[in-house]
Amino acid sequence: MIAISTVTQSSTLEAKRFETQARLARRSKEQRPFSRLHHLLRWNVWIDLSIEKVLRNKGAHTPGVDDKTKKDYATPEARQKLREEVKQALRLYSSSPVRRIFIPKNHKPHEKRPLGIPTIVDRVAQDAVRSILEPIYEGKQHPHSYGFRPYRCTHHAIERIRFLIGRHRYCWVVELDIKGFFDNVDHEILLDILRRNIHDRRLIRVICNMLKAGLVYEGEFEDTELGTPQGGVASPILGNIYLSELDEVIASKYESLSPRERRKAAIPCYIVRYADDAVILCRSKEHAETLKAEIAEFLSNTLKLQLSAEKTLVTHADKGFDFLGFNIRRWKRQGKERVLAKPSRKAIQRFRSTMAKDSRAFWMAPGAAAVATLNRKIRGFAEYFRRGNAKDTFLTLDYYVWWLVFHRLKQRTREPPGVVARRYQHRYNEAVNLPYHRKSTAKNFGLKDNDGNVHMLDKFGFYKIEYPDKCSQKNPYVPEDREWLDGNRKLQETMRVQRARYIERLYGLPENWAFYRKYVLTRQDARCAKCACKLTGRNTHVDYWSGVAGAMRVQMEFIPDNLVALCLPCYGRKQRRGNKKATGQSEPRAT
Repeated sequence: MIAISTVTQSSTLEAKRFETQARLARRSKEQRPFSRLHHLLRWNVWIDLSIEKVLRNKGAHTPGVDDKTKKDYATPEARQKLREEVKQALRLYSSSPVRRIFIPKNHKPHEKRPLGIPTIVDRVAQDAVRSILEPIYEGKQHPHSYGFRPYRCTHHAIERIRFLIGRHRYCWVVELDIKGFFDNVDHEILLDILRRNIHDRRLIRVICNMLKAGLVYEGEFEDTELGTPQGGVASPILGNIYLSELDEVIASKYESLSPRERRKAAIPCYIVRYADDAVILCRSKEHAETLKAEIAEFLSNTLKLQLSAEKTLVTHADKGFDFLGFNIRRWKRQGKERVLAKPSRKAIQRFRSTMAKDSRAFWMAPGAAAVATLNRKIRGFAEYFRRGNAKDTFLTLDYYVWWLVFHRLKQRTREPPGVVARRYQHRYNEAVNLPYHRKSTAKNFGLKDNDGNVHMLDKFGFYKIEYPDKCSQKNPYVPEDREWLDGNRKLQETMRVQRARYIERLYGLPENWAFYRKYVLTRQDARCAKCACKLTGRNTHVDYWSGVAGAMRVQMEFIPDNLVALCLPCYGRKQRRGNKKATGQSEPRAT
């Protein structure tokens, strides 16, 4: 009962805050200024929701300069004290310096990326400020800015690029790379941009104090005259507000013009941006070179940022370019054109290197922990790239992982290959006691624990290739639009992989097709969802069917809510109806 009442109370508080955010979004749409916002930072509902979000995040386990983590705020009394500390800090415009650390870059392990870790108090204060700025600026952002915005993700940006290249033939691409963007944001320029809409001096002063709080590295304090710390809760929204100036400049050349004005436009072009990564698409190399020079000048003179000369390139879509881990390229074969978004070579090589390193667990101590370690990597890669043209890549990586694990086991056991295969290879349906199914009959490596349970290694072939829809331009802070966004199941499934907290939980669970199939059969009591006949081993087909099954949870894990089990006759009728709808034929009505 305590857990249920806590969830209910949180939902009530969230509804109260959303009403206020909806009013802010409506006022922003009407182009009206904001002069009384600081009082929201004294509202207990606002602070409590920010506390809940910050402590729920995995970053709450990392301490700031005060050495306090989530464990120090486990009791209701400690959270009450935290609320008062946050309100005191916002009232006195005080912020503690961030703790500077360096982490290796994903694609360049020898290079380091700076991160700033605020204290828990400052994180809560920044989240409270973010929840004010987001509804105000969400409707003012460029329609095709996708980074760190609600109900938007990297896959929407990739789909937009594919659409522009494939449908409208914008084949020349300017790949923009800004040198150290988050470390070089000019505070005065950012505050001037905020003052155009926010006339509340107290809120501006709070933001200014957060930016100039300083940092501590190896025990020494340093002033911060530039930049927003990577790792700060408010840094993403502030970075989007800062770079929206670049979006507006590019959009004003063509995209935001009326159809009559577009006929006279000198350079037809579009921008697609994800945080500080952006590409601009146009139709000729001359236009691309001109835009590259103009953007470099604009960033230098207006935003005081510099483009990287080595990484800012002009590329044709036929040669391909990398963006957000995908390689996007236009292919021409047999008179047909296709724009494919495949995993980039860097992403594949990084995955192979990680698997080669982590697979040593099979040589040292093969067991359930070793399987779970590799499954985390496989699921992370597959869930991200299965929303592109990754089928061939998945087949190649399945082959690579199979041989990698096989050689590790041979090195450990020093037995003939046939003995190793018979000992460690199992079928999915036999391992988890499932009836026959075409997706669960293939063999793969699995290890038995002391209880006789088999822990199977995942296969990329179990992950369905699914392309995302175009990004909706609805505002999540308008009640009607929010209802539509929350009810769009495909959008929710696409956004699922973007939520780091869920991904972390997902990695530790046995999420594969065999697990889905077993749960769906259990949920339906081995009965067909259409005709309720008894499902047997060779008379069952588990498939996606939108709108049939309801939402459900298993062990804190989301199961796809449109998976149903059907008998083969019902599945055949469903497929025939789908084919008739696709060809425009109508099914005769029953009389």
